[in-house]
Amino acid sequence: MTKNHKLAEWLELRIPYDTTARNSIVEASCQQYLKKRKRVKIIDLGAGTGANCRYYLSKISQEQEWFLVEQNQELLEIAFDRLIVWAQENRYESQLQNSRLVLKNQVYQITIHRIVGSILDLENLIDLNTLDLAVANAVFDLFSEKQFQTLLECLKKYQLPFLATLNYTGTNFIPQTDNDSDFIQYYNQHMQRHQYFGRGMGPECGPSMWEAMKRIGMKVIQGESPWEITSSDPVFLQLLLRFMEESIPEILEEATLQDELNNWLLEKQQMIAQNKLSCNVAHQDFWGEWE
Repeated sequence: MTKNHKLAEWLELRIPYDTTARNSIVEASCQQYLKKRKRVKIIDLGAGTGANCRYYLSKISQEQEWFLVEQNQELLEIAFDRLIVWAQENRYESQLQNSRLVLKNQVYQITIHRIVGSILDLENLIDLNTLDLAVANAVFDLFSEKQFQTLLECLKKYQLPFLATLNYTGTNFIPQTDNDSDFIQYYNQHMQRHQYFGRGMGPECGPSMWEAMKRIGMKVIQGESPWEITSSDPVFLQLLLRFMEESIPEILEEATLQDELNNWLLEKQQMIAQNKLSCNVAHQDFWGEWE
C-alpha cells in the first residue's frame, strides 16, 4: 500500500468520528447563511479524499458547485472515485469529464471540480469573486499562524464566509496512566516543531484561529467538536498510537526517553488488547462571517 493510500485509508476511518463530533450550533449558523441562496458555490480547502464535500452534499438543499483544492493529485483522484460511489448510493447519475464530475438526480445537479494546488495560492487557482463559501476540515493544526493569517487576508479580500471544522486542540487517554501527559506533550511538540514554513499551530490551533479571525474583523461562532473513541474501536486506537510512535522519536534527545516511550506504548497496546483504553481528542469548529 502506497503512502497516499494509507493516508486515504486514515481519512476514511475518521469519517464517523468527524461526523459525530461536528458542532451542531456552528454548522447551523453556516446552513442559515446558505439558505439565503438559490445556488451555492463552495471551495473546499485541503479537500483530501473529498470526505468533507460528501458530508455536506446531502445537507445542502440547493444546486451546488464545489471546487476541491488539494496539493496531492492522487488524493483528488481517490476523491472522485469515492464521490462516484456516493452518487450511486444516493441515486445520482454521475458523469466524469476530465477534472469535473457532474452528479444529477431528478431535482438537483451537483458539479464538482478538482484543483491541484496550494490553498495559500487560491487567487491563482480560481476566481474567488464567484464563490459563496470556503470550508475546511482538519487542516490548520499543521499551519503556522502566519500561513493562517495569509489565508484569512485572502478570504477577507473577497468577503468569503468560512466554515473550519475539526481543528485539533488536545488528546486525553482514559484511564490516565503514568507518563501520559509527558508523551502527549511530546506529540504536540512534534506538530509545533520548526519547519520550512515556520512553527505549526498544533494544539494551539483553536485559540490561535479564534484570535486571528476576530483580529481581522470576522464575526465568529466557535464550538467544541471532540472525538470520543471507546475501547470498542481498537483499530482506531492503534492508529492513534502509531502516529505517536512514528512522530515522537523525531524530537527526543535522550536515548533513555526512547526506552520510556517504548514502555508507555506497550502499556497502551496491552490496555487496547484488554478493551480497557478509550481516548478523547479535542477539536474546535469555527463559523466566520465578515462584519
